[in-house]
Amino acid sequence: MLNQSVLVIRGVPVHIRPLPSGDMAVWHPCNEVVRAAVEPICRNRGHWKAEYHNWIIFRQFESVVRAELEAEAMFSSDSQ
Repeated sequence: MLNQSVLVIRGVPVHIRPLPSGDMAVWHPCNEVVRAAVEPICRNRGHWKAEYHNWIIFRQFESVVRAELEAEAMFSSDSQ
């Protein structure tokens, strides 16, 4: 299981952390621009947990979601 990390996407921190279940949580502050980048990466690979305002990513998608979020962070840092 990977450690907790923080990526910066479009200037906003996106927190990624492993869960005891083997799934992964993805959280960011309320920000429409970042939501528009993060939601398509997470959708259909997990579910939105409204109680905690985060995505729960199923363990089989953890690597691909993390890689896509890291790519988005790299892209957004290059374009600023």
